[in-house]
Amino acid sequence: MGLSIYVIVHFVLGVISIFLGFLVFLKNKSRPTNRIFALLTFSVAFWSICYGIWLMMDNQQSALLWSRLLNLGATFIPVFTLHWILLLLKKRKRNILLFLYFVTFVFALFSFSNFYISGTKSVLQFPYWPQMGWLYVLFLIAGWGGMILYGYLLLIKELKHATGFYKEQIKFVLFGLIVGYLGGSTNYPLMIGLDWFPPIGSPFVIAFPVVFGYAMVRHRLMDIKVVLRKYSVYIISLASIISPALGIKYVVNNYFARTEIWVDFLILISSIALFPALKNYYYRLANKYFFSSLYDDRAVIAALTDKLRSTLEVKRIYKFIADALINSLHAKAFGILTVEEKSGKYAVQYNRGFAVGRQMKFAGDDNLYKHYIKKGKAIVVEELKESSYVKYKRMIDLFNHYGVEILIPLNVKDKTIGLVAIGAKESGDMYNNEDIQFLEIIGAQSAIALENALLFEETKNFGIKLEKEVEKATTDLRAANVQLKKLDQAKSDFVSIASHQLRTPLTVIKGYISMMLEGSFGELGDREQDSLEKVYESNERLIRLVEDLLNISRIESGRLKYVFASLQFSDFVSKIVEELSGYATKRGLRLRLIMPKEKLPFIEIDKEKIRQVVMNLIDNSIKYTKQGTIKVQIEKKAKTIQFCVSDTGLGLRAEEKPICLRNFPGARACFWLIPKARVWVCT
Repeated sequence: MGLSIYVIVHFVLGVISIFLGFLVFLKNKSRPTNRIFALLTFSVAFWSICYGIWLMMDNQQSALLWSRLLNLGATFIPVFTLHWILLLLKKRKRNILLFLYFVTFVFALFSFSNFYISGTKSVLQFPYWPQMGWLYVLFLIAGWGGMILYGYLLLIKELKHATGFYKEQIKFVLFGLIVGYLGGSTNYPLMIGLDWFPPIGSPFVIAFPVVFGYAMVRHRLMDIKVVLRKYSVYIISLASIISPALGIKYVVNNYFARTEIWVDFLILISSIALFPALKNYYYRLANKYFFSSLYDDRAVIAALTDKLRSTLEVKRIYKFIADALINSLHAKAFGILTVEEKSGKYAVQYNRGFAVGRQMKFAGDDNLYKHYIKKGKAIVVEELKESSYVKYKRMIDLFNHYGVEILIPLNVKDKTIGLVAIGAKESGDMYNNEDIQFLEIIGAQSAIALENALLFEETKNFGIKLEKEVEKATTDLRAANVQLKKLDQAKSDFVSIASHQLRTPLTVIKGYISMMLEGSFGELGDREQDSLEKVYESNERLIRLVEDLLNISRIESGRLKYVFASLQFSDFVSKIVEELSGYATKRGLRLRLIMPKEKLPFIEIDKEKIRQVVMNLIDNSIKYTKQGTIKVQIEKKAKTIQFCVSDTGLGLRAEEKPICLRNFPGARACFWLIPKARVWVCT
């Protein structure tokens, strides 16, 4: 292998290592793992670039200087490697690291002495190959035999227990370190005088950044995938613009010098116009063949937000979310589940790609809800498997069965609406931290939109349900009303029939008692006379009650008829008072009629109806007055005739009296008649 190949390979290795180190460092400057990895790659880059420069030296003194510089870089590689492995495996070995850093700095202090590199020697095709001193041997024992071997053992031990993507990360770390360090170790035989063993593995050190870069892209190693892929696309896009532009520039300068200014202008305009199209083209290529997705998260979020604001239809919202995430992440499957409040189960509402079959509801897990869903944290199944497999075994097995890779909670404040379930990416790529942050933002926005849509749908459904309930209640009421009408008619018919049937015997009883009281069947003693009079009065009350029932029946059925006739009201009342005087006297009461001072006009009235009213009012007074006087007064008031009954009985309390009676002390009831108008007002 010629010297030029060694030079080119090591310069390329140096550039790649610097590029990778800066990407990792810029991704998260505060993270110790990123900082130490950057120092490790910079050490490899320093060693590699010095290696290339050393091979180009044409004198022993310069070659010795650069050989000592490259070995100075090599001195720090083992300790940085072990430190990074400990951080990656989350193992705290502070005292050991402090001691190893101290030893490393001691070696570095002597790196320019003959104890470390004693000189150079011409071996094989290399004119100035460095020779190690006794201190360098100690460095190999401590660095390679101690630090690197210890790091390998830690990785192998961790590999036995690791699962999922974490296991894949460790595999790639082991592979990259083994290939890189075995390749680099082929430089040492010539340094101890083994002239027959060339450094054939030195170019394989390039596997170190290449394998690590692949692990970062495919398996979320330190999660710099997004940064790496974006830089890659921009660099390739720029190269695709610059390369032909330089070619055109070269041809123009050599053959068309006079048109150079115009060609430069056209090249500039064309480059500016073509760069966005080329960049998008490479994004699509990278998205399809290497990376899972090169989406602009802000653009996706903005576009989805506009769509979510445009509708309150739940199904359309499901589709908008699915389209946005599948197109961005290129996931194989997507689903949305909502929580049932009563059962606490998760019901599948939208599915694209998951083979759920008829299983549309799933029981939740209290621990998973408490530690992830309630807090709005994304659930990465591989991370869950790696951290708490036993604790979440049932749920992990369920997720693996259906191919769920990640779940995003849909939370609004303290309420969980549901979950977004996403399957593996088409590329087999892992979900990185930027994907997860992007999904959590989408989840928060989608939850609000879904909450509004579900509330709207619930309100709409409630309106439909209410309308059906009202219709049902109305139908029931109509049926009940028909039934009530039938019952009411049956009641009216019964009252009417019963009343008519009662009138005949009561009238016969009244007739015979009257005849007995008049002496038609012989003279009666005082005792018999008194008893028959009481029977007669009771019979009269029954007759009046039957008449009232008949009137009620007629009123309800609309059959009550009025027979109006002209009469002198004062004469009419006088006869009724005379009729009831005997009844009042027997009760020890004085029934007094106060007639108007002037003659009253005739009134148009139903004689039977008004007689019943007057009789009832006076009879009530007699019945509820224990002693004293009952006064019946008729008086003309303006254009009305006032009839009023008052007594010395209990009567009504002042607050119970209607307004129209408050000016009549002791009044039990009054009514007013309007002559010639067929109108009367009774209280």
